[in-house]
Amino acid sequence: MALISDNDPIYELLDKWHEDDEYEKILEKVDEIPMEERSNKLWFRKISALNNLKRYDEAREEIAKLSPRCTETADIGRLFYMMGYIYDQKNCEFKAIECYRRRAEIDPSWDECDEWVNDSLGYAKKDMDRAYNAFSRFFPDYAEKNQNAAEKKTVEEPDILPYISAMGSSFMSSNLGVKLPLDQPFFKCSEEDKPKVVSFLTDRMHITDLKSLQQDFGRNRLAPLTSNILHIIETGEEPPLDKLNAQQLTHYEASKLLLGKMKEFIPEGGLAAWDYSDMLAIARFMYSVDMLTNTEIMQTYLFANDECKRLFKSWEEFTHSLTIGAFYNAFTRDTSYNINQSAKFAINVGLFCMQTYPGIEWLGEIKE
Repeated sequence: MALISDNDPIYELLDKWHEDDEYEKILEKVDEIPMEERSNKLWFRKISALNNLKRYDEAREEIAKLSPRCTETADIGRLFYMMGYIYDQKNCEFKAIECYRRRAEIDPSWDECDEWVNDSLGYAKKDMDRAYNAFSRFFPDYAEKNQNAAEKKTVEEPDILPYISAMGSSFMSSNLGVKLPLDQPFFKCSEEDKPKVVSFLTDRMHITDLKSLQQDFGRNRLAPLTSNILHIIETGEEPPLDKLNAQQLTHYEASKLLLGKMKEFIPEGGLAAWDYSDMLAIARFMYSVDMLTNTEIMQTYLFANDECKRLFKSWEEFTHSLTIGAFYNAFTRDTSYNINQSAKFAINVGLFCMQTYPGIEWLGEIKE
């Protein structure tokens, strides 16, 4: 059967319901029409109605269904605009900005891009201010509790190793249902748990041996990237931005906003604590299913141990690096730039340090 024409009288009825805020009627009417008769224009009306009803997850599902049918520039651009609107409503402002810019890339005639981007950026800055205030309260409180702890725990080699790995593994395990015990740095999984851990490492993370672990660490380190951006913030020497696409430009601006706001909390060693925590968590899971030998896990432990003692002068410095690293990682990689959600996650990482290891004293000479 033929698609409903874009000039069909049905749109007069849909327009009236839209003006009267009767969005449920729009949904009911569109759903009455067989799929093979629905035009893209009609489908967009359904998505718009879902957005107006704040049923954003359903709207995203409809966008995913409609997307393969959109071949015209105007339709593709509208998809990006609608996704941007949804991300804005879900407090993922920079993801919204990316979508608006991608619409402008596809349809340069769209002249409202800057207005939408600036609105989203304004909300993002307010969210980042709230995150800054949360960390401003948290870190002094952490330092005071650490200083006044009744019993100090000195972290000796190799005792420091499970402490470093505990952070990443504690959150990574939520995907597996398998926890790495803090007091068992050479823990082995049960035969029942082995298959899902192996599948997680090989299928999801594409890590199978020590070499692939090292390659993953090299590819995904936060420290070099964030160090470069902090240098740009410090010197004011902006790189050429005109050659960046919408995704690259948005990632750069999001990173710059977060790091610029949080720079007073970042120690000289940068955000490397999250890198080593994450790497050791993966290494411990690998060892637990016999993907690393005893020698390989010890080499990995000692490498991370030496690097962390070289980079951070105290447990407090390490915690600052780990907490802001968790914030940056969640913000740019895991939450579609949701500042509020990422900050809450990072505070939980900091609380994990505070509550689980109060009064830790960093031990060991700093290697030059």
